[in-house]
Amino acid sequence: MEKIRFYSSLSFLSVLILLIILPFQLFSQEEEKEQNWLDNYNISASRKKQLDTLAIHRAQELAKESTGLQEKEIDPQKYILGPGDEFIIMVLGAKTIEVEAAISPEGKLLIPEIGTVNLKGKTLAEADTLIRKQAAKIFKTNEVYLALKKLREFKVIVSGAVRKPGIVPATAVDRVSEVIEKAGGLKYNSSVRKITLYRTEPKNYIKVDLLKFYMTNDKESNPTVIGGDQIIIPTSNIKESIGIYGEIGSEGDFEFVEGDSLSTLIKFGQGFFESSFLDSVEIARFHPNTSYIDRWTVNISSWRRIFDTTKSLEGDFPLQTGDRVFIRPIVDWNNDKMIAITGEVHYPGYYAINQGETKVSDILDRAGGVTDNGSLESALMIRKAEIQKADPQMERLYRTPYSEMSENERRYFQAKIVERKGLMALDFEKIKNNYQSDDNILLMDRDSIFVPQKRNFVNIQGRVNNPGMVIYNKNYQWLDYINLAGGFGFRADDGETLIVKPKGEQFLAENMNYTIEPGDNILVPPEAEVKFMDILTTSLTIVTQLVTIIGVIIALKR
Repeated sequence: MEKIRFYSSLSFLSVLILLIILPFQLFSQEEEKEQNWLDNYNISASRKKQLDTLAIHRAQELAKESTGLQEKEIDPQKYILGPGDEFIIMVLGAKTIEVEAAISPEGKLLIPEIGTVNLKGKTLAEADTLIRKQAAKIFKTNEVYLALKKLREFKVIVSGAVRKPGIVPATAVDRVSEVIEKAGGLKYNSSVRKITLYRTEPKNYIKVDLLKFYMTNDKESNPTVIGGDQIIIPTSNIKESIGIYGEIGSEGDFEFVEGDSLSTLIKFGQGFFESSFLDSVEIARFHPNTSYIDRWTVNISSWRRIFDTTKSLEGDFPLQTGDRVFIRPIVDWNNDKMIAITGEVHYPGYYAINQGETKVSDILDRAGGVTDNGSLESALMIRKAEIQKADPQMERLYRTPYSEMSENERRYFQAKIVERKGLMALDFEKIKNNYQSDDNILLMDRDSIFVPQKRNFVNIQGRVNNPGMVIYNKNYQWLDYINLAGGFGFRADDGETLIVKPKGEQFLAENMNYTIEPGDNILVPPEAEVKFMDILTTSLTIVTQLVTIIGVIIALKR
């Protein structure tokens, strides 16, 4: 009856848990579906419009914040003047003149008391020369000063794969990327490397590569705009890509452009590490619609010291669309191998090690040794590499209901549950006294050493009347500590009392093949329970056997 009630309660609890979890699970699934739709761009028109509106609004807000902001001072030799640029002109002499003037839509600058200067298509430096000459003729002085007060705004056409194509305002210090942000930003399928800037005067097509600009700071790949420019953004083709993987700053695939090389791809990948093996870099070229692959191995170790984003490198390898580059790590690269030592040492913390060389004693010395409060005999070492080792049997048992396990499986499961994985059985006292001891092992990456405080007590637990800690006395035996804990409790199995050492060693108390030390634990287990069903089963078996024997005897007598 008790079992029936237990299973009924368990069933009700399971149903209750399902009712609680199911809505969240369904919500999670719906959320995942929506994310998949977004990833595949299979979203409804209204949802897409809403997302686009938010993206456009945010992009335009960011663009407004940066409009007209200068990266550095304007170069007078490169800045082309145009309608709307405003100046302050100052003439010093017998008569001081300070005036403000703006270039007219025809490209002319009308300066009071000086006259008209044609600045159409002129640079700021050329304008300075022309205005000085004209002012000198009138005022007979060379002290003429020109300053650009306000940058003009003009129109730029943005078309193609942007969220809000059309005409947008810009200034002469805005780059193509900033103008695109004013047009709502790039769409999800926009090309970032094959953008074209069409310039009407003079007629010219300029290639824009925003990826190259952002990854290498190549400003020529993201030029500033002038009035009348048109920016054309095509869609990208995900099949036209190159990729780099392995020991690289940022691995991944990148849009391919004619002229890309191995050095280009490494720059896009944010460079290599000290641990990158550059003697043997693999380049794989996949042939479309076939299983054939060309492979090359190149040595670029000379690039480690001279790698520069502005120079072409000797031995550079031209790439084609679909190429993949693999940079592998140097074998046994161990600059980052370290261990931790904590607890009662003078200098706890992390220490770098040379794997295959550094021993336990080396780290104890580097940590300044154990403090006066430290218990070296109770020190522990955990090896993380052992913790991470797979245990297929335990993984299988985790998925198996306890009621379905065999007796051997249960014993294995119970033993593993309490097992301290990775604990190394080392005698630190031996290591301290003899560096040649077998316990003075080589350390591995992420090993951890802990030196606890000295514990001047013995812990008594289990079936005693007053369990707890008792001050250590070197003259006491195990029964003395039991008596100090109030003696054995009800149904205590005194014959199975255990002495458990801090490192896990166990001794049967009655055997006396140990020495009680500070920090030891005395565990008194309960007597084994005799179950009613076991007694009943045994009794029925005996009765059955007796009946059978009696029946045989009676039969023989007949």
